[in-house]
Amino acid sequence: LSGARMKEAISWGKVKEKAKHVTVEGDATVLFPLLIASLFERIR
Repeated sequence: LSGARMKEAISWGKVKEKAKHVTVEGDATVLFPLLIASLFERIR
Protein backbone atom coordinates (compact mmCIF):
# COMPACT_ATOMS: atom_id res chain seq x y z
CA LEU A 1 0.00 0.00 0.00
CA SER A 2 2.84 2.35 -0.73
CA GLY A 3 3.77 3.03 2.86
CA ALA A 4 0.23 3.58 4.14
CA ARG A 5 -0.63 1.78 7.35
CA MET A 6 -3.34 -0.89 7.34
CA LYS A 7 -5.55 1.36 9.45
CA GLU A 8 -5.56 3.91 6.63
CA ALA A 9 -6.29 1.29 3.97
CA ILE A 10 -9.24 0.05 6.02
CA SER A 11 -10.60 3.57 6.45
CA TRP A 12 -10.28 4.16 2.68
CA GLY A 13 -12.15 0.92 1.95
CA LYS A 14 -9.16 -0.69 0.20
CA VAL A 15 -8.97 -3.50 2.78
CA LYS A 16 -11.89 -5.06 4.62
CA GLU A 17 -11.90 -4.53 8.37
CA LYS A 18 -12.03 -8.28 9.10
CA ALA A 19 -9.27 -9.17 6.61
CA LYS A 20 -6.17 -10.91 7.92
CA HIS A 21 -3.12 -8.70 7.58
CA VAL A 22 0.44 -8.39 8.75
CA THR A 23 2.58 -5.28 8.98
CA VAL A 24 6.31 -5.70 8.47
CA GLU A 25 8.52 -2.72 9.11
CA GLY A 26 12.02 -2.78 7.71
CA ASP A 27 14.34 -1.64 4.97
CA ALA A 28 13.59 -2.93 1.46
CA THR A 29 17.27 -3.70 0.82
CA VAL A 30 17.13 -6.18 3.71
CA LEU A 31 13.60 -7.54 3.36
CA PHE A 32 13.33 -7.89 -0.43
CA PRO A 33 16.12 -10.51 -0.75
CA LEU A 34 14.53 -12.49 2.09
CA LEU A 35 11.15 -12.44 0.35
CA ILE A 36 12.70 -13.56 -2.94
CA ALA A 37 14.63 -16.37 -1.23
CA SER A 38 11.40 -17.53 0.40
CA LEU A 39 9.61 -17.44 -2.96
CA PHE A 40 12.30 -19.57 -4.62
CA GLU A 41 12.16 -22.02 -1.72
CA ARG A 42 8.39 -22.42 -2.17
CA ILE A 43 8.76 -22.95 -5.92
CA ARG A 44 11.25 -25.77 -5.38
